[in-house]
Amino acid sequence: MTRVATWNCNMAFRNKKDQIIEHNPDILVVQECENPASKGDWSEFTDWRWIGDNEHKGLGVFTRNGLRIEAVQPRVDDCEYFLSVETSELDVVGVWAMNDEQNPAQRYIGQVYSFLKSHPEEVDKNTAVIGDFNWNIIWDESPNSSLCGDFSDVLGILNSHGLRSVYHELTDTTFGNEDTATFYMHKKAERPYHIDYAFLPEPLLRSVGELEIGEFDEWTEASDHMPLMVEIENTR
Repeated sequence: MTRVATWNCNMAFRNKKDQIIEHNPDILVVQECENPASKGDWSEFTDWRWIGDNEHKGLGVFTRNGLRIEAVQPRVDDCEYFLSVETSELDVVGVWAMNDEQNPAQRYIGQVYSFLKSHPEEVDKNTAVIGDFNWNIIWDESPNSSLCGDFSDVLGILNSHGLRSVYHELTDTTFGNEDTATFYMHKKAERPYHIDYAFLPEPLLRSVGELEIGEFDEWTEASDHMPLMVEIENTR
């Protein structure tokens, strides 16, 4: 049984990690976390990889319970905050989609689209794509500027690789009609959005034992994002 989670911790993960560790994740994708090589005690984790330009705010993939990261896919392009790691239990692409003021067409979900188009080899039937996409399909018709690819395009690519959103499949919810939020803008309960996702290969969906999304009252003191956690009974 493998428990996978994603959480945008809103920085200073070293001071907040105990809260998510209580949920016993084996693989944890963390956005806005500091570089573990720079500060903090990370002895609760078996292994980790981190990327970022800011030592205080990057993307990390952590493993626990003896699970080690066996390989990392290197890249030298503009798809910065995508971290692809291989473990003995599950291959994971960790996602942190951000704004891009220099190239608005590639902001947020546009980055996910660019990554999937540029690196199709990193997404296959043994890969989970999980993280903070910073987007909901309701924003595809954004009035600000066009995107190089929107959420519908991203869904098309992921689905073509046999990946499906755990939340939407298990709850039989259509995209844009989510009842459960993963993000509360400015930590306000009246501004809920679903923008964090876990996409799994279809065979693994049949092995999902539990899906959990953190609740507002428990998590908003630490972050404006709620963790999304998935328990998979058989990953290989």
